[in-house]
Amino acid sequence: MPYSYYISTRVYPSSNFHTSIPVNHAKLRHAAKETLANRSADPDSAICIVLSLDYYLNELNNKYSGINATTDVLSFPSTENNKYLGDIILSTEYAVRTADQKGHSANEELQLLTVHGTLHLLGYNHSTPNEQKIMWEIQEEILSKLKIAISYPVENT
Repeated sequence: MPYSYYISTRVYPSSNFHTSIPVNHAKLRHAAKETLANRSADPDSAICIVLSLDYYLNELNNKYSGINATTDVLSFPSTENNKYLGDIILSTEYAVRTADQKGHSANEELQLLTVHGTLHLLGYNHSTPNEQKIMWEIQEEILSKLKIAISYPVENT
């Protein structure tokens, strides 16, 4: 099924670290499009995926969540009532570490984070065990369609 979704990718800040990781931007855009299609999002929806570094996500996490720690993905929904859903910021460093620990590729981890971030832009959350269960099931369904065999257990929060 063809999509009319508009997904862009950016690198911020520009650094040599990004060139050392062969990030497949097309696969990230595809993961976002599959997520939007899975959730029947408006076909004119748009998202920007930003590839960044730990220190930048730490800075954003501290500024917007009051948490002085790095994280793997942050989503910033658009405050406008339009087709632009918002931004997803990914830490490539964090993704590489997690992928190494879990035994899969960094690109697969980045695709998982893209699916996760896109779901947040669509209003999904994992603040409660029930919300997490729902969100993780949707993630697994989308990852399966992308032929990515990653799953994280639902945490008892």
